[in-house]
Amino acid sequence: MNQVFSFKRFGMLLRKLTVENFRGYLMSLVVVMGIMAIVMGIIHYNTRSPMGEGVQMVLFVLFLYLAGTIFTSNVFANLGDKKKAIATLMLPCSSFEKFFVGWLFSYLIFQALYILVFYVITIASLHMGNWPESQIHVTNVFNNVANDAIITFTAYAFLHAVMLFGAVYFKRMHFIKTAFAFFIIGLVIWLVNDQVLQGMIHHPISGNPPFTGANFKDGAEYQQVDLNRVNWLIALFGLLSVMIWCATYFRLKEKQV
Repeated sequence: MNQVFSFKRFGMLLRKLTVENFRGYLMSLVVVMGIMAIVMGIIHYNTRSPMGEGVQMVLFVLFLYLAGTIFTSNVFANLGDKKKAIATLMLPCSSFEKFFVGWLFSYLIFQALYILVFYVITIASLHMGNWPESQIHVTNVFNNVANDAIITFTAYAFLHAVMLFGAVYFKRMHFIKTAFAFFIIGLVIWLVNDQVLQGMIHHPISGNPPFTGANFKDGAEYQQVDLNRVNWLIALFGLLSVMIWCATYFRLKEKQV
C-alpha cells in the first residue's frame, strides 16, 4: 500500500474530520454571513443607494482575507493540545494526507463556500432595498481586468500559506503569533530592501515597497526604476506560497508532542 497517499485512507480521514468539525464549521459560516449582512445593511442604510461594484469588491477582499486567515490558523488547533495531538498524530494516515485534508478544508473548500455566501448575502442585500433593477450591479470577483482577480487570489494563497505554517508551527494563539511574526519579518524585509537599493544606486532611498522597483532623487530630479509589478509580484508570491505550503508539510511530518 502506498505510504504517502491512498485514496481510501484519505477518503476515510476526510469523512472523519468532516463529521467531527461540521458543527464548528457551520457556526463559523453563519457568523461570517451575519457580520457580512450587518456591514452591507449599514452601508445601504447610510448611503440610501445600492452598493457599487467597487465597494462590493473591497468587502469581498476584506472578508476573504480576515475570515480566511482566522479559519486557516485554527485548522491544526488539535496539535496544540497534548491529548488531541497524540490522537491526531497516531491516526493511521500519512503526514501528507493529514496536511492535504487541512489544506483542502482551509483553502479550496473555504474559498468555494465563502464565494457562495458572499454572493447570496450581496444579492439578497441589494434586492431588499427595492431599488430599480437598472441600478443594481453585482460585481464579478473573477473579473480579470488589470489582473485584479489574479492578484486577489494570489495574495490570498500567500496569506493562507503563511497562516497554515503558523497553525502547525505554534502551539497556542496561532493567529496572533503568526500575524505578529509576519509583520515583523515584513518590516525587516522592507528596511533591508531600502539599504540594499541604496547601496546599489548610491542615492538616498526610503519607503520603497520590496520587489516593486525604486524611486529616488538624483540632484533636482526624481528618478523611477519600475519593475513589471503585476506579473512579477504574481509569479513571486505564487512561488512563495508553494514553498511555504511545502515547508508546512515537512514541519507537520516532523511534528512531535
